[in-house]
Amino acid sequence: MKTIIKIFTVLAILICCISAANKIDYSTEKVDYGKMIEVYLQTKKIEPTIVFDNDKRNKINLLEHKFSWRNLEKGIEIIVDGHAFTTSNKMTSNIVWDSGVENVNFANFLQQIKIYKDESIIGFVLINKPCTGLGCSINYQIIYNLKTKKQTYFGRFRSGFEFELYNFNSDNQTDFLSKTFYGRNAQGIDTTEFVLYSQTQKGDFKKFETEEQKKFWFKHTYTEFQLNLDNDKFEENWIEKINKNGR
Repeated sequence: MKTIIKIFTVLAILICCISAANKIDYSTEKVDYGKMIEVYLQTKKIEPTIVFDNDKRNKINLLEHKFSWRNLEKGIEIIVDGHAFTTSNKMTSNIVWDSGVENVNFANFLQQIKIYKDESIIGFVLINKPCTGLGCSINYQIIYNLKTKKQTYFGRFRSGFEFELYNFNSDNQTDFLSKTFYGRNAQGIDTTEFVLYSQTQKGDFKKFETEEQKKFWFKHTYTEFQLNLDNDKFEENWIEKINKNGR
């Protein structure tokens, strides 16, 4: 009987050792911060009522709105329901990349229109066409308020061509997320900063701030092709905790 008890005791110890050896240490598991950001933003995104991707037209009707546009010597003239505005000498609200804010004059093609009916907002994406070199990575977003006719301009470099609106604060104010590219270092590592802008009572968009904090942001450092996650880094000073992994 004692022999049997000894055998079971040895077997139990062996099983515990094997189980401990096979246990994965998730505390050191790599986190794909790019995917984490994508999933988070998807939960906050406001869906547009209609999207138009330009097929080389310069005039179109969408819902009850009439749009037309034409190239100028500098920039583009856009007409919405008879109200005309131009991008000539307009500057972006955000820092686009290391050189600072950008002049929207560079854009000469209206690539996309998004209408957000409930928010009374129209979003435009502008690019330069045909493009060469670094110019192919630059695009501009215009937020147009249908009620006040106010426009707010943003720019992006090497950080996507999408136009999206969000609701981050649950405060009934529409939000926009700017992106600033802070360059590629000698090791080929990129850094992009995301900054929160919110709609004001005048209909334009300003950097969201409180008495305690003047800027709400998060920052992603990464390698361009994401071959591995060794260089992935995430920093945040945001309105809520995004990185709940703690790594």
